[in-house]
Amino acid sequence: MKSKKIFVTALLTSGLILSSSGLALADTTPAPKTSTNSAQSQADKDAYQAALAKYKIALTQYRVAMINNDIAYRTAKEQYRLDWNTTEKAYWAAWQSSITTFRAARDAYEAKLAPIQLTYKNALDAAGAAFIAATAGTPTMDALNAAMTAYFTATKAANTAYKSAVVTVGAEPVRPVQPAALVKPVAPVKPVDPTKPVAPVRNK
Repeated sequence: MKSKKIFVTALLTSGLILSSSGLALADTTPAPKTSTNSAQSQADKDAYQAALAKYKIALTQYRVAMINNDIAYRTAKEQYRLDWNTTEKAYWAAWQSSITTFRAARDAYEAKLAPIQLTYKNALDAAGAAFIAATAGTPTMDALNAAMTAYFTATKAANTAYKSAVVTVGAEPVRPVQPAALVKPVAPVKPVDPTKPVAPVRNK
């Protein structure tokens, strides 16, 4: 009889323990999702998709702007190089033309002056030769004085004739002054890159 009481008591205790465990398990079961949570989740997805669509458009526009900047910069650099080369060529061509014109004028002037210079040289050479001949040997003082007078008179006449002849030729050409050196302009500046768009973050 005593053993039956112990057995019944054990069964009752086991039943209480199982009931407590069942209650504990039931308490940890997550609550089902409500319609409010589902609506909020769908709204988040829609907002993300809209933001993603805007991002893709912005990213395409960003890439297009980058390419346009690159093309514009390369075009500006090439035009800058061409313009500078053209300016340099024009500068040196103008200077070379001035020098060529000067040299032609100088050659023409010297061609006119050459026979006058030759006549002048011949007159001086003749006066010198006459003086040397008159003073050779042991001439008297009178002969020396006469030779010097004749030499001075001849050279003076030659100088006067030479100067008069040079005046008839005209003014000597003046060498042109080279223009101031070119100042290279500032090179084009690379355009500022646009701001790259940031991808939207999806809510977990």
